[in-house]
Amino acid sequence: MSWIHRKALAVVAAGAGVATILGATLGVAVAKHTSTVGGVCSGGSAGCNIHYVGAIRSGSVSPDQFPKCTPAANWQAIYIWDGPNQQWQHYFNTANGIPAYVNAVDAGGISTIPGFSGVVLIMTPGTPTQEITLLDANNETCN
Repeated sequence: MSWIHRKALAVVAAGAGVATILGATLGVAVAKHTSTVGGVCSGGSAGCNIHYVGAIRSGSVSPDQFPKCTPAANWQAIYIWDGPNQQWQHYFNTANGIPAYVNAVDAGGISTIPGFSGVVLIMTPGTPTQEITLLDANNETCN
């Protein structure tokens, strides 16, 4: 192996090492996340209030904690896909008059949003477009 190839290999290995260190710490440094959502449809069409708001990081979070920073009047429900059982699970916003029993696990409610889950957030129709903070762990705060 020539001198240049060894130098190039050393640079690539060092770069991979730095990327590994930075990549491993990024998930810890960036826990909660933001998403732009709304409920106003252009031209009056339906369905624009349904948003895929991303995946929860490696830890799990309770469904009432996840949208805690979003004004209660602005969202209606959260859905996740339960892959092993091949069914949707839901969590309805009880602050809007929905009875709490509809969120029971026996009724298809979410007990915990597991790590790396994709989450669908249903906004209240007519809610203006806004950037919201979503919590990815039970110990996070909105600030």
